Amino acid sequence: MIRVLALLLLAAVVPCNAQQSARRVVILKIDGLNADLLYRHMREKDLSAGKPQLPWFSHIFGDNGTVFENFYTRGISLSAPSWSLLGTGRHTVIRGNVEYDRYTGEVYDYLNFFPFYLGYARGRDVDMPGVEVLDSAGVPLLIDTFGYQQAYGGFQLFQRGVRWPTLEHVLGRRFSKSGLFSMVEHAGTPSFEEALDHQAESELDRALQQPEVLYLDFFTGGMDHKAHTTSNPAVLYQELRQLDMLVGRIWTAIQNSPLADQTIFAVVSDHGMNNVPGILSQTFSLPDLFNSPSGGGHHVATDRHQLSDYKLRGLNPLVHRVIAPSTSSFYLAGEASRYPTAWLDIDGNERASVHLRNSDFNKIHILLIELEKPGMQPQVRRAAAAHLREIIDRHRAAWTETTNDLNQEMAALEQAIRARKQIVAQQPKKWTPKQIAAGEDKAARRVADELRAWEREYANYCGYVSHLRALLDLNPDPNRPLKENIGALVPELSLGDNNTIRDLQHYVVGPSPTGLALDASGNLDLQRSFRYVDNFELLASQGVRNNPQPALSSKPVDFIVAALPDIGSQRAYWLYGDEAHQLVILTDAKGNIALQPVAHLRQDQQGKVSWSAESWAAGFPLHLFEDPELQLPAGSDRADWLSASHTEREWMDAVHRCEYSNAVIGITEEMSPVAEYVPGSPGISPTLLRFERRRRELVQADFHVFAADHWNFNVRFPNPGGNHGGFFRISTHSVWMLAGTGVPVRVVSEPYDSLNFASTILSLTGHKPPMPDRVVTLQ
Repeated sequence: MIRVLALLLLAAVVPCNAQQSARRVVILKIDGLNADLLYRHMREKDLSAGKPQLPWFSHIFGDNGTVFENFYTRGISLSAPSWSLLGTGRHTVIRGNVEYDRYTGEVYDYLNFFPFYLGYARGRDVDMPGVEVLDSAGVPLLIDTFGYQQAYGGFQLFQRGVRWPTLEHVLGRRFSKSGLFSMVEHAGTPSFEEALDHQAESELDRALQQPEVLYLDFFTGGMDHKAHTTSNPAVLYQELRQLDMLVGRIWTAIQNSPLADQTIFAVVSDHGMNNVPGILSQTFSLPDLFNSPSGGGHHVATDRHQLSDYKLRGLNPLVHRVIAPSTSSFYLAGEASRYPTAWLDIDGNERASVHLRNSDFNKIHILLIELEKPGMQPQVRRAAAAHLREIIDRHRAAWTETTNDLNQEMAALEQAIRARKQIVAQQPKKWTPKQIAAGEDKAARRVADELRAWEREYANYCGYVSHLRALLDLNPDPNRPLKENIGALVPELSLGDNNTIRDLQHYVVGPSPTGLALDASGNLDLQRSFRYVDNFELLASQGVRNNPQPALSSKPVDFIVAALPDIGSQRAYWLYGDEAHQLVILTDAKGNIALQPVAHLRQDQQGKVSWSAESWAAGFPLHLFEDPELQLPAGSDRADWLSASHTEREWMDAVHRCEYSNAVIGITEEMSPVAEYVPGSPGISPTLLRFERRRRELVQADFHVFAADHWNFNVRFPNPGGNHGGFFRISTHSVWMLAGTGVPVRVVSEPYDSLNFASTILSLTGHKPPMPDRVVTLQ
């Protein structure tokens, strides 16, 4: 008690000098900390001690700093996209926790720390995967504003380099006998993370004593881990107490540093957490659904083993692709390792992204298999060969353009590879202490890492082009069994182009039970020849028979989101609740947003989208019309206001306290064309910039599935506590607080989102913000 009071007094006697400008910023990044939970405990008193329950948080930020009461995750409340927004201050080019390249099957696994640490210790990797993606896209991090010797970055999802010489020692202890037992007993946590946290905090304290270091951050994931496992208020409070002590230690170290009167201390979280006392989050298995006959009999690819698969292999931290074969596959039995047709990102907890192989690729594959059979009836063979040519001809223009463009891009990449090899060959074999201190060794490793990535991309994309060319050149003999190798025509571990809405509503999953059939004209009867699934109806119709928790819906899927073709000059996004309850979100060139309630949306074979216009009523996705927290201008009619076009600020003011907070804005952030936000690295050629934008577009999902309240899709760790990933306010309500030089004592009630953070921090420290219109004026 005496020590705590002494530290409080020490902190209190160092005043905030509003006349001085800040030179240094220290950022505490807390994964998964819900603002409601923190702010409630900051306000409440510990009656037995006569002080706030969280004395350091309350003193530093509540009494002497700025608290943003209504700060929200922009986009979906997932760690990788959310930290990307906070760490760059720009619209995110990363939209999931794991992403898959549709052409090559490349996996971008943003949450798996361990391969990075191991790769770094082996002298290969230098940055986390998310940083590599941002660098390729030309999107700088907040830390990049500062020079190498001016910045100290902690262990985190977007980690640039590693400064800790003891990392190899920590990894070595992890593979000791005691470390291996700990890994088995605790499923890979927490001893490794605790060792890293302890080392990182010690390094942070030392860096604060170096006046040349002007940017420091520290990342902690303990709250996120704990909140996933339990909603017990007492357990979560104890985790907050640990965070409170961490905040106190960092603040005290700041006050004892040479730049105490020139430092801003920021605390920020990436998202909230759907923790409600007494409610256990329930898991629904999307892999099982897509594996099943009703779901299409897909071989399903994910980035991790499911809980049902756990043996020793389930503890392997180096896994980045796991394929669950279907025993119900209609035409790919035994081909799971080569042809998984559904790829899922289920790390989103309350949300999953779904990538399905192009429906026409499925149909082509089915027809090729049928045409291989020697006993096929001649008239059926001729009809099947004719329809195969028809499918290829329908895609001929687009596929020819794709192959031509990719050939140009691969030629430019090949040239870049040759030039890069010369640079790598000239790099020093050993580095002096001075060069290491300046980060030159890491810069060189970064150059070599990028070369290896380019060589891999060149091989993979050339392979995809060769398959596409083979399909374009295919002219099957209508009178004889197919002689071509199907593997040379249909690329393995590849999904092809994104599906249209029409494809997803009429998705081919196999031949019909009776095989190919002809119509009266002798052509292939498409309805009788193939099995189809309407993926939207499939997901919305899922229900559970036994639900012992009254707070949970018997339907685990809340709604599905997919992009629509542009409607005139407006971008359009579709929210499917069921056939009668759907929304269309429209955005114009200025970023204004409007909503339309619709039903029975369809896309025809020519690509035209139509729907039945509906009147506003309860039950549409996001439930805005019936939400009592919807705040509209005085005298506004709810239906008229919701259907009219409004700016983001107007939407934010109106909806941020609703059950789905800023979902209207978040959906446009998640679903907008990602290529628009890819500036490319400095000096990049137009051809390679086009290639980089293509790669970012190729990892975008066909659609996203959002779970009903307290449901989740995490079949790896079912997360009985809370979850995040959706648009519920409890999941998107994040923490942002500031204290220190030039920061006023203020509670900001106006709502802001992730894009405001980095620009405001850089502005406060005298640097150019990436988005000047997003700077929050504190005074």
